[in-house]
Amino acid sequence: MDISLRYRRTVIGPLWITLTLAATIASVGTVYAALFKQDIAVFLPPFAVGLIVWTLIATTLQEGSSIFVASGHLIKAVPAPLIVHVLQMIARNVLIFAHHLVIVVLLYIVMPWPLHGSMLLAVPGFAILLIVLLGGSVALGMLCARFRDIGTAIVSGLQFIFFLTPIIWTEDALRGTAIHWLIRANPFATLLDLVRRPLLSQPTDPGQWLLGSLYAIVVAVVAFGCYAKYRHRVAYWL
Repeated sequence: MDISLRYRRTVIGPLWITLTLAATIASVGTVYAALFKQDIAVFLPPFAVGLIVWTLIATTLQEGSSIFVASGHLIKAVPAPLIVHVLQMIARNVLIFAHHLVIVVLLYIVMPWPLHGSMLLAVPGFAILLIVLLGGSVALGMLCARFRDIGTAIVSGLQFIFFLTPIIWTEDALRGTAIHWLIRANPFATLLDLVRRPLLSQPTDPGQWLLGSLYAIVVAVVAFGCYAKYRHRVAYWL
């Protein structure tokens, strides 16, 4: 209903977001494949899946940082648990992400890649990503409700992190260079690959699963601690 209300009186509804993303993938992917002198059939699938997953990550964290501020009128009027507002936002973005997966299916039809049983690993990878996004949204939402300037910093920071994450460029391009450590030090690169690599039938590094699980545990613990300690104060910060 939340998605329907946003696109009321439109013909294709939320598919407008998918069409916009598809146009971005087609145009930017074609240009960068030419700039990097790579075969478009090799460059475009990882770029497309990476951008789709990154859109989920960035949108969820941006909306999560302002979720309690945006829902302030409901929080002060309805005695519902704060986590309800976060879960509603997560569910909305996951549904939009499901719409975006149509792009992956169409891309496979045009530029097919091998299909393996390892593609099922995308399910636990997506579960780890959701735990991180849920915990991150709770913690950032409370932090930004108390300190409003942090929300703007998060939006700017995500734009900066986008260029440090192997989406437009590939990890192989930096392999053996002095700055290859940027990939290992970037948690978003790990979380993204836990979903992207299985969907493309590419092998995943066991170390990535260990790091991804560690990120999920740490973020969940921090979010639970913040929620348990500060959930009763959020209404007074709004």
